[in-house]
Amino acid sequence: MQEGDFVWCAFPERENPARPGPLHLAYTLAVSGVVAPDGGREFTALAAYTTSQSWLGAPLPLGVVAFDQQAAAKLGQTRAFVMDLRRLAVLPLTLEWFPGLDQPGRGVQGHMPKRQQLRYAQVATDLLTRRPEIVERLGPRGPGGRR
Repeated sequence: MQEGDFVWCAFPERENPARPGPLHLAYTLAVSGVVAPDGGREFTALAAYTTSQSWLGAPLPLGVVAFDQQAAAKLGQTRAFVMDLRRLAVLPLTLEWFPGLDQPGRGVQGHMPKRQQLRYAQVATDLLTRRPEIVERLGPRGPGGRR
């Protein structure tokens, strides 16, 4: 798995932010590794929430990006979707959180071109630094789902 991948993930729900949720497609903003207490390496992913549910209302809120059918197809997706950069999760790269890791393709369902990756990474960074109150942080590596 790498930055820019759309991957099957047990994205956590608001009600249980530190536990795996139902299988869901997420966008990988970043992947990093750190030295674990046992001397090995632990890898984590910063994932953004996506949904194929249509987003009602216009204009879209800050940090929400809609991809129509044509744009979605260029990213390896079969239908239109919305990416919400206000809903982020820091997740360990384990089978518990990413059930497809041990399968061919590692659960990856598409990839975003580098130029778009940089654009959306900047949007997420801006939200986290300039508007942290609107960013929902989920996952066992995050601050417990606090806003």
